[in-house]
Amino acid sequence: MSDTPTRALAVQSQQPDRALSVFSSTSSFEQAQRIAKALVSSDLVPANYRGSDNLGNALIAMDTAGRMGLSPLVVMQNLHIIEGRPSWASSFIIGALNSCGLFVPIRFRIEKLGKRTVSFDRWEGPKGNRSKVTAKMDVEDMTCVAWTAEKGTGEILEGPPVTIAMAVAEGWYTKPGSKWVTMPDLMIRYRAAAFFGRLYAPHILNGMPTEDEVIDIEDFRDVTPRPAAPVAEEVPVEAKPEGRPTGVHAAMARGKAEEATKAEKPPRKKTEAAPAIEPEPENEEPTGDAGEVEDADFTDETDANDDHVPFGDAEDDDYSPA
Repeated sequence: MSDTPTRALAVQSQQPDRALSVFSSTSSFEQAQRIAKALVSSDLVPANYRGSDNLGNALIAMDTAGRMGLSPLVVMQNLHIIEGRPSWASSFIIGALNSCGLFVPIRFRIEKLGKRTVSFDRWEGPKGNRSKVTAKMDVEDMTCVAWTAEKGTGEILEGPPVTIAMAVAEGWYTKPGSKWVTMPDLMIRYRAAAFFGRLYAPHILNGMPTEDEVIDIEDFRDVTPRPAAPVAEEVPVEAKPEGRPTGVHAAMARGKAEEATKAEKPPRKKTEAAPAIEPEPENEEPTGDAGEVEDADFTDETDANDDHVPFGDAEDDDYSPA
């Protein structure tokens, strides 16, 4: 009875200290900055974490190390940054899986498949006018499966198989300077371990790929823009009216429409009036003097329907009505 509290105290004292969470509080962040300043000043850390300009990278590595329960220096040595993407060293993946306590050490099952012909796609042609063609190559194919047993249950766990034919088809094998050509046995084991870890222990890898995967899976397709095709002229589409106006708005709309219609119509040409045909005067003897004959053509325009004989001037004293 007296030994139970002592054993409990002993077990409790053996538990490791809780890892520092960098972004949990302001005080934790300030304390992490002091630790990070000491790390970035060391020559033992990689260049991506060295110097005051890379203080942010060091803080992220410290946060990752705290969540994984590892030393910040170990994480910095194995967490590589390629084109802004963090990735793990392939050897670190195997070490993390073996030391996580969930599985027995990782094992690999290799099977030789012999020589076979594999098809793959590649880009050919000058820059700006490349085309994708299908090529073939002969390789010594083999398959690799990473497997282990789960602690506690003893269940056998196997990862997805990886083959040399897969490496060729995915473009890993045919890349310039690829290690798949010179070290196929090592690369196929690294890739099988990465597949196993991403399938059965993603929380250990934090969802990040390996350095070799980032290099191999990086997109090397032809991104040169092709010549632009002729663009068809777009026909403007009239906007659909929101609704039919009513009341005063309808009257204003009709008025504007009528004004626009009048403005669009061309002005009519003025037709010249036809000259009026004057009736010929009757041949009657003038009643006035002979010198006043030139007034015989005068007609009274106020009464166009009556034919009157024009009178002489008011100055004619010889005129006397009958």
